[in-house]
Amino acid sequence: MSDLKRTPKRRVKKSSKRMWGIVRLVLAVFFLIALIQQGYTLYSLHQEKQQLEQQLEDLKKENETLSEQKKLLEDNKHIESVAREELGLVKPGEVPYVR
Repeated sequence: MSDLKRTPKRRVKKSSKRMWGIVRLVLAVFFLIALIQQGYTLYSLHQEKQQLEQQLEDLKKENETLSEQKKLLEDNKHIESVAREELGLVKPGEVPYVR
């Protein structure tokens, strides 16, 4: 009779162990999937950060160029030279010279 009691317990233990093994495997797979997903997200964010930093650097350079152009456009001497050279304008009383 003791043999009869032990046999079902062993079967329960084996199926219980199998079930826990399956649960562990499923949890490990979910953990691995979550880990891979987080790694991909970090990689994507890193790439986006690098692109934004490059874009920021380009915009800073463009801003410097525009600031220099603004300074030139505020300079009366530069405006006068552009008007004379590119537009052929002369001051009142001057004789225009054509090349």
